[in-house]
Amino acid sequence: MRKNIRYLSVFLLIGIFFSWPIHSLYMRLDQPREEKQLADLDQIAQELLTNVKKGDLEGARERIERLAVRFPNQHLPIPIRIETLNAVTQSILAAKQSIQSPSVNEEQILWHATRVRVAIDALRENHQPMWRSYYPSFMTQVQNLQLSAVERDFETFRVQFEENQRLFLALKPAMSIQLDEAKMQTISSAYEQILKEMRKGEKDWQIVRETLRVLNSELQDAFVGGEKSAFTRLMMRPDSPLVITTSISVAVIIALAYVAYRKYDAEFHST
Repeated sequence: MRKNIRYLSVFLLIGIFFSWPIHSLYMRLDQPREEKQLADLDQIAQELLTNVKKGDLEGARERIERLAVRFPNQHLPIPIRIETLNAVTQSILAAKQSIQSPSVNEEQILWHATRVRVAIDALRENHQPMWRSYYPSFMTQVQNLQLSAVERDFETFRVQFEENQRLFLALKPAMSIQLDEAKMQTISSAYEQILKEMRKGEKDWQIVRETLRVLNSELQDAFVGGEKSAFTRLMMRPDSPLVITTSISVAVIIALAYVAYRKYDAEFHST
């Protein structure tokens, strides 16, 4: 009995150990042609960002040229709004123009390359997209804005707002791929409302603070709420690694229970 349990326990551990590689292999073999092509674009976008970070503008030009040629002909595996598709396309074209321009500085080129990278990633990665990784820095900036609004420190607020808005604009094409239109409109409207107040001679800080509270709530839901639901969808899929691991565990537990029952039954009838 103990020997059988040891064998089955070993088989259980082996099954759990190999469940993720099996899942990964299954996903690669089952990957449609469109997704494989999109994976190639994702790799090019990553190489583009790496080239820019290293200062290799020649390599970056070659990558952005390839993206500009291939993306318009790419069949996407997921449906997206035409406005979002245009935003991603314009991000690629703007990055191409930036990299080719002799007067654009390295910081601007990096911003454009980052925007393209997270946008292409969002088209391919539904569960843990790169743009969600900016959550800590994004929310820290918003909280700093709220503090400056309470203190009515306009100059500090202006600098912080421009930094935060710049980050939002870099992530906006990627976010619009995976967030619904109403959510994106609410977030964009909040930025527009704050920008409108900043341009006034006499600022209404009450409106600014209220708009920031709305923005904070909407961004919390966009970054964290979507991530939770995406995780739930992943775990509910039949090809999920958790489902595979659980299935193997249940099968081995049933086998162990059956062996134990047969052993008990044999001992009971022998007495």
